[in-house]
Amino acid sequence: MSKNDEALESLKNQLADKFGITDELKLKVLSDDLKDALADVLDYTNQDVLIGNMISSVKDMMIIRYNQEGNEGESSRSEGGVSQSFETGVPKKIKSKLNRYRVANVRSLR
Repeated sequence: MSKNDEALESLKNQLADKFGITDELKLKVLSDDLKDALADVLDYTNQDVLIGNMISSVKDMMIIRYNQEGNEGESSRSEGGVSQSFETGVPKKIKSKLNRYRVANVRSLR
């Protein structure tokens, strides 16, 4: 089991307890969403493995994904006088936490 897999399993257990998820199907969905959140964090940082406190950013991304479930593709919504706007991509708060782990990509000048 890789370090990323161990972290995802630990996060799955934490979030299942936090949100009261016990149904097997919902646990599979949670696991899949965690993998997506991990991919977002690793893609942003250009890393292959979680290092330092990157795991907290995966948790934050997952909670954002969970809260936005059913609102995919929307940037804002207004219902009954209540307006909501959704941040697209990696939110600024998470970016600021991850910037210290970011690795630059080197490209040729051709």
